[in-house]
Amino acid sequence: MPTYAQLQQEVARRTGPFFQAAQDSGSPTSSTTIAAYMPTLRSSAVLGGPENLFLVRRGVLADGVTNTPNPIASDDRTRMVQSFDSSAGRVVVDRNWRDPMQPGELADFVHLHPDQELPRAVQAGLRRCFFSDTLQLDPDPNAYWTLDVTAQLPWVTAPWQVTRVQYGPIYPSGDAPFETSQQGGHVFIDNTGTGGVGFWLSAWHPHFNWVNGADSTTGPVADSDTLDVDLEYAAAAGHIEAWHHFPSRMQAAAAGGFQGSQQMAAQEFTRQALIFGPKRPSRLGFSSSFGFRRVVNA
Repeated sequence: MPTYAQLQQEVARRTGPFFQAAQDSGSPTSSTTIAAYMPTLRSSAVLGGPENLFLVRRGVLADGVTNTPNPIASDDRTRMVQSFDSSAGRVVVDRNWRDPMQPGELADFVHLHPDQELPRAVQAGLRRCFFSDTLQLDPDPNAYWTLDVTAQLPWVTAPWQVTRVQYGPIYPSGDAPFETSQQGGHVFIDNTGTGGVGFWLSAWHPHFNWVNGADSTTGPVADSDTLDVDLEYAAAAGHIEAWHHFPSRMQAAAAGGFQGSQQMAAQEFTRQALIFGPKRPSRLGFSSSFGFRRVVNA
């Protein structure tokens, strides 16, 4: 189960330059709060550095797991790199931190804005990712013939999400005939085949609405939020959504060879969706019950 932070990092790898570096554990930063010293970035070669990338502090140390001794303030989380001294591994950001980077603190360097662009692409991608879910619904005593599915399952917003209805007050058994419709933004199903008792509904559940093992209306918001989705599936969805939302930013990275084209992103998401996305039922059914009558010659 990947975390929200891991998914953002995987999408960042696909949408432009991405790398990680840690603050030098032996170089104090108390003398200035606008720079960081990162030994892994030190080089005598004239190479492209982290200039014009965003530096993200997630409050973890160099192992990527252990939290920093002091939590990162929200206004210290994101900075843009203003300049870089490769000989010293010195990264200068565009404005001061309130608290400088801590010894051994790990930072992400990303192309998309980590507060305004990257989360939007990731969350839009999660809305594209589904899993098949089966839940028991309660009959509405005031509406015998129809049932408002969205009232009980707010994440069901389109009729095509409903794939199956089954009888069973305790567990799903036989299939029930049903028909879906939509009105006022709510999805309804015809309840005539269930006899007005509790029944089970199978539907495509967006991964955006399943966070930390429970239903969520906000989607993931904290780096530590867990998602029950394949990482490659969700990252591919976030990549193509980044092309939809921020085409100019994506084209700039693609032109520099830092990421694939929009066509490549679309093909990869299609491939991942065929592997990890839910499948439509292949069984045959009928919209109403029927019977046979045998005629005997007299």
